[in-house]
Amino acid sequence: MRESITPDRIANKIRLLRTQHPGSFLIAEGDTDARVWKNLVDCTKCRVENASNKDNAVKVLNILEKDNFAGVLAVVDADFDILEKTVLLSQNLLLTDTHDLETMLLKSP
Repeated sequence: MRESITPDRIANKIRLLRTQHPGSFLIAEGDTDARVWKNLVDCTKCRVENASNKDNAVKVLNILEKDNFAGVLAVVDADFDILEKTVLLSQNLLLTDTHDLETMLLKSP
């Protein structure tokens, strides 16, 4: 079932949701991340969408940016991207401060 969740499908879903939600969209890497972010954002102004994995999240963001879709951010785990110098640059792509969201939460006061 997860293989049918393609970046194009997620991007199209977000495009369709724009007709009902005039606010911003936050693309989360996975289900756990989406649940955490839903508790940290104002859901009346920002809708959180689960991309199912990091690769999908980045690809969805790229698809929407190419269409000049305003009001979209993606938050993904830093993993080892910084160490391996494979950070993808986009002003709308945010990396966690640490390896992943869970370690970032543990590190926070």
